[in-house]
Amino acid sequence: MLASFLPHGFGTETVPNVQEEVPETARDCYINVFRAKGVPERIRPFTMPADGIVSNWIPADGRVRRDTIIATVNEDEIEMERRELEVKILKDRIAKEEELSELEKQLEEMKFYSSLSREERQYASKQPEGGQRAEKSLKDKIELTKKELAMVGDKARLDFSKKEEKYILKMPFDGKLQYQFSFPRDNSVSLYLDAATAIATVCDDSAYYITISIADPDLTRLPPESLYLAVPMSDGSMLRGNFAFKRVEKNTSSGGDLLAYFFRLSPKDHDRAHAMLGSNCTARLYYSPSGEVIRLNKVLLASSPEGRKCSSWQELLEKTHPDMELIVNGETELIVRKK
Repeated sequence: MLASFLPHGFGTETVPNVQEEVPETARDCYINVFRAKGVPERIRPFTMPADGIVSNWIPADGRVRRDTIIATVNEDEIEMERRELEVKILKDRIAKEEELSELEKQLEEMKFYSSLSREERQYASKQPEGGQRAEKSLKDKIELTKKELAMVGDKARLDFSKKEEKYILKMPFDGKLQYQFSFPRDNSVSLYLDAATAIATVCDDSAYYITISIADPDLTRLPPESLYLAVPMSDGSMLRGNFAFKRVEKNTSSGGDLLAYFFRLSPKDHDRAHAMLGSNCTARLYYSPSGEVIRLNKVLLASSPEGRKCSSWQELLEKTHPDMELIVNGETELIVRKK
């Protein structure tokens, strides 16, 4: 009955002559093939914040340093807004300085009036409101105006810098750059793009990972550091990824959650990993046992008399090897150990 669950190409007529119960630790255990993809440490796309002209782009060859300007959107408009902002800030500063000067003048008059004798006050041309409370209130207004003067333009410049970040595109980290538009043949020709059109994608190339989704609860119970991936390449070589971390991610196709495992690649494989970005690949998942394990060939088990009666590998294992516990149900083998 279990023969129908064997991998494609493994029939009972091809049962190999192998030993079933030989404890070993030297070889890592192959589990199964997974759909995988390569991802960098971080990635960020840039899109047009508005309809307009893209300029000041730089060559995308090689590595680009953090904070390097990679393109500008509507450069002339942004420059004009910056100038208008500085003019407005200057006007606000002058108005606030005049307000402060008037308050300080009022305080001087109040102090001068308070210093006069009763007879002298009768001849004063101006009699400002006096008293300690009035003087304290005026001093508080002066301190508040000084603080406001010191902050003139701060919020306006902060708001403008946030807007400017959308129009002056900078590398958020060291890494590689790829433009998403076709360059005009003539550099003197303006490059006009619509709002929300992709401009560029940048990736942090300090690390690359191969990631897969694991839904099998038996596999998720394994120590993740005991797992690694091998990705076959067209030249016959393999990219090996060692476990780095796992996290829950949104499944873009189904809308649910999935458990993603990330396997870090060696720096020597970064160039090949970068060339794989955006494409799917096939990866073989392996388990490195921490102690002695026994490999039970699934073809041999399925072809046994008990295998024709059992509906699951766990049930078959309990009948044929009651002293064993299942660790991993691989594509071609059951990895078990003695209880």
